[in-house]
Amino acid sequence: MAKAENPYIRRDGDQIVITEDGKIFLDSVITNTESNVYAFKSEANPLLAAAAMARLSRRGSDLREIYLDEFAISGTESADALIDRVVVGYGDDSVSQLINVALVVEGASNLLTKKLERGRLRNYLEQSTRYIFFDKRDANGNYPYYVPNLPESLLLEYRKDIDAIFNLYSHMVRNLTDYLRKKIKEPENKIERSAWLAATKAQACDAVRPVLPVATKSTVGIVGSAQSIEEMILFLLSEPLNECQDTGKKVLLESRKVVGSFLKRADMPDRGLAKVLYRTETMGALKEIAGLYIIGDGFSDVSYPAVTLLKYGPEDELSLAPRMFFEGIGRTVAPITLRELERQSNIWPRDFKEQIFHTYIGNRLNRRHKPGRALEAATYEWEIIGDYGTFRDLQRHRLVSAFEWPNLTTMYGYEVPELIVEAGLESQFRKCFEISESLFNKFLALGLAEEAQYVTLLGHKLPYTFIENAREAFHIHELRTGPQGHPGYRKIVQEMHNVLCKVHPRLGSAMKFVNMGEDPELARLAAERVNQSKLAALGLIG
Repeated sequence: MAKAENPYIRRDGDQIVITEDGKIFLDSVITNTESNVYAFKSEANPLLAAAAMARLSRRGSDLREIYLDEFAISGTESADALIDRVVVGYGDDSVSQLINVALVVEGASNLLTKKLERGRLRNYLEQSTRYIFFDKRDANGNYPYYVPNLPESLLLEYRKDIDAIFNLYSHMVRNLTDYLRKKIKEPENKIERSAWLAATKAQACDAVRPVLPVATKSTVGIVGSAQSIEEMILFLLSEPLNECQDTGKKVLLESRKVVGSFLKRADMPDRGLAKVLYRTETMGALKEIAGLYIIGDGFSDVSYPAVTLLKYGPEDELSLAPRMFFEGIGRTVAPITLRELERQSNIWPRDFKEQIFHTYIGNRLNRRHKPGRALEAATYEWEIIGDYGTFRDLQRHRLVSAFEWPNLTTMYGYEVPELIVEAGLESQFRKCFEISESLFNKFLALGLAEEAQYVTLLGHKLPYTFIENAREAFHIHELRTGPQGHPGYRKIVQEMHNVLCKVHPRLGSAMKFVNMGEDPELARLAAERVNQSKLAALGLIG
């Protein structure tokens, strides 16, 4: 069959000329038909856009010409064929980075949410335990918590105990909200009152959220490239929990409806499933040999600090000066290698290195003014022992490395917030942990160590480790000590900053927007006032 004539282009020797019809068509799918910079509009089929980009490595044409020549007429069938050939046939994984998938997982336990959000190359948003009351029952009268596959006898006890914890949570969070609204005077101004309502609710949620079970359900929104979604699917399929495996299968099923060509290898025995088997076998083998040499750390008999700096480098922060110079060398003197700069730096006076350092940091006017990438050569490896709720907040930072944590347990204990004691709710707060720990031990007795994680509470502590470079430390330390932050992670990050300042005082002092004080109650109210004022200025509230 003869190839259909393409009204969008004509050929002039080796050259492709875009016709007037072609320009009109392009105008409907891209933002600019003449400029050397343009974006695909929402009207453009994302599969066709990705396919056209995939051809760039094999054709020297303008991308607009490629789009009109190969895909505008033949459409998604041609795009599918190209993706099949490139991704499946040639194994070019980079092509799978060219198209995004927007997913939603409803009813995910707070255990599953961290599995979903483990990857660094995706973006996430989820319902927050800091701003929402989680005591709303569904049409069947059930609280929002996940129920794993359990023996019938344990299932009944599980439901009874988790319901009891939710009853206590509901009582405490509602009563604490009322307590705060009596304690903090209600403003007369409408905008001030909106801020007061939001601040008191958030403060109550912050204080009571430690008693929420890890089984508590949430909704997670995920946006990522097809490649990163495939990685998430394979990770979920390799996890021992049924909830993870079931979700991995559903994510694959639904994502294929959108970007099927990019996910054909996900469940191939010699590709995706082989990767699942590799991780499953590796983790299983590690578990088998763990008992040979690993002895429990006797945590209950030892006092561990909440924040420990395991390793850091370089020892002298001024040794970063050659890297700082190297980054801006094209704007100063003749080109020179980093190796040569480091050699010369051995004879630089210390005050010259100080000058380079402080010049590189510059005059930061707010926390969004970040120094350059030379600071990524300085690193800090932390071990934190904190509650699961604050861990969930800190785990969201994508630019840290080696973020690892063990299975959840009750053995590391918990803390009672001062506000809970002040409001006379301590006995109810502790009752939640008593119920949780008793149920946890029953799970362990039945060999259900994985499923036992669901009955731990957000307030139970766990150890976790991560590595942050100095540039990311500017972001984390200044953001997470902000007055609107949760008191739990504010305390952790403030201590991290104190420790960092001892080993790298210049970098520590350069993080000038770290907040080491302020009354959290007043700070929260001040932050909400700013939000309400912005909304009023936009005419979104009266």
